[in-house]
Amino acid sequence: MNLFKLSYRNIIGRPLSTILSVILLATGLSTAIILELTDHQLTKNIENTGKDIKLVIGSKGSRIDLILSSVFQVGNPTGNINYGFYQLLKKNRIIKEMIPISMGDSYKRVRIVGTNQDYIQLYNGKIESGQFFSKPLEANIGSNVAKKLNLQVGSEFIGGHGMEAEVLHHHDDFKYKVVGVLKKNGSVLDNIILTPIETVWIMHAGHNEDSEYRIGHSKKTKSKEEGHLHHDHQGSHNHHDHEVHNHKELSVGEILSTIKPKDKEVTAILFPKLEGSAHVGVLNNANNQPGMMAVDPAPEIALLKSKLSPFISIVVGIAYLITIIAMFSVFIGLLNSLSARKYEIALMRVMGASRFKVLASILFEGLFLSILGFILSLLLSHIGMEIVASWMEYEYQYEFSGLIFLTEEFNYLWIALSIGLISALYPAFRAYKTDIAKTLSKG
Repeated sequence: MNLFKLSYRNIIGRPLSTILSVILLATGLSTAIILELTDHQLTKNIENTGKDIKLVIGSKGSRIDLILSSVFQVGNPTGNINYGFYQLLKKNRIIKEMIPISMGDSYKRVRIVGTNQDYIQLYNGKIESGQFFSKPLEANIGSNVAKKLNLQVGSEFIGGHGMEAEVLHHHDDFKYKVVGVLKKNGSVLDNIILTPIETVWIMHAGHNEDSEYRIGHSKKTKSKEEGHLHHDHQGSHNHHDHEVHNHKELSVGEILSTIKPKDKEVTAILFPKLEGSAHVGVLNNANNQPGMMAVDPAPEIALLKSKLSPFISIVVGIAYLITIIAMFSVFIGLLNSLSARKYEIALMRVMGASRFKVLASILFEGLFLSILGFILSLLLSHIGMEIVASWMEYEYQYEFSGLIFLTEEFNYLWIALSIGLISALYPAFRAYKTDIAKTLSKG
């Protein structure tokens, strides 16, 4: 019988011990591999999303919240700033490019972002079907959004005020119309809805307490069907008069013309490829404005990673602890097996097996267990990553996958083989030193 068959027979001869050792080893290794996959994809998403954004201007508040919400579309914005500041900066010739974005609405947990087509070009967005938005109430949707919400070109939907699950009320007076679906490209565009920034102003027209206009709710008017805004007249009228005569219907263009400059707001202004003196000048200018702040994304992202590192270290520590326990499990299993097979080993020696063959058979058992543990860890880690990916994509609007395989994963094969070899060394040495006469005489 060759060494491989002998080792295989010995492993399947103790199924409970083998299963326990393999599961423990696979659990530790798969935890580490899931962290490897998560870190790789998270880093890739961060680099793809934030690499070209050099500065962000928004409302005063948490710096990291501003970066997460405006750059990565995660979490809640810090507030709004007046659109007039954007228009003022637009006149500055040293600023080559800047992109306004406005947030606050969502549809079925998908963020609606008011912006312009420069935002799509920032992430190299391409049209899969339809066309880019060109006027208010038109929308471009990401590839994942189209699939998840079953939307296509021509679909209409009603957004709600609030981010994701925190919808406060729905904008029943207006409907978005999908005019284009974007090609999937692995960026933030895949998971959001984009519309002209004017759409956001129209949706929120009349929501300010001192606004002259408000949204009407009369069923007998055409407000809900055609998206009109109504202007209340003073005076007391009966119910019929209130419904029919007390409202002035305005078109979308007229609504925009009636929105006061102070009611035109944006959540943030993104500055791609802003360098040198232009960067410093815009940063200082914004930070000197009341209620505003300018933030460089790079240091904030580095700070966020540093805050996450202790948590990652704890999880990695737990994974290594489980792996060490697995090593002891393999060691104990082989040692117990050796005790039960000492007469068999002595007989093997009598029948002509060399000390080396006996030693090698025990070492091969440890290596077999480690290979089985590694194979199971690959299955568990990628299945687990696929489950985690579904949750992470749902919560954070970024795509993660368990179907990605990294060359770094095979580093864990060497770890597994080392564990199997180290665990088998002492039992193999004891088998090598077996005294044939003494063992058989005790039998």
